[in-house]
Amino acid sequence: MLEPILDHIYELAAVGIAGLGAARFYYGPQFYEIPWQPLRRVFIPMAHAVAKHKLGDEFYAAYETSRREHVATLDVPHEDVVADLEEAGYLVEPLAALKTDWNGNTEVASYARHYGSKPFPGAPEWLCKRQVHVTLFEAPGGGTIVTAHAEANSWRWDLVEEHYRGVGMDIDYGRQEAAQDLGIDPQPSAISDIDES
Repeated sequence: MLEPILDHIYELAAVGIAGLGAARFYYGPQFYEIPWQPLRRVFIPMAHAVAKHKLGDEFYAAYETSRREHVATLDVPHEDVVADLEEAGYLVEPLAALKTDWNGNTEVASYARHYGSKPFPGAPEWLCKRQVHVTLFEAPGGGTIVTAHAEANSWRWDLVEEHYRGVGMDIDYGRQEAAQDLGIDPQPSAISDIDES
């Protein structure tokens, strides 16, 4: 019954993203008061299943983050890290793929700082071409695992497929930028030569 509707997945995604973008623009700071993380835990896995079914294995909306993205494990609760990210200009990222870490834990926060060119003069900052995406996880022994990468901006209608296919993802740049924005040094164990097997 849903199959004919799902044949128009790109159109559905465009309408959904445009609707969220309009709400983000219209409501401004109130947009960030929505409890995005619980909503993402419900809706992103459904979007992931539909995307895999209709678009193939290259497309994802949920995945396990790579150990290569590990920036640091901080001995503070994730709320403190979120406050530092917000102070550095990061905003909650409701369109991001839902991630689990290498310990099997689902993310507790997803934030992005946008940079690069804008699609038109006067466009809001969150429509820049690229983003540094930081995801936080609860560490098994307490504290917060910080992971990051740089990528195409998921809010850009012209880049959404590139974003969700991981085209142009730059882990090293994202890690360095996130560490700098948080005022920390990336932990040596996070360098890209980690064996992920």
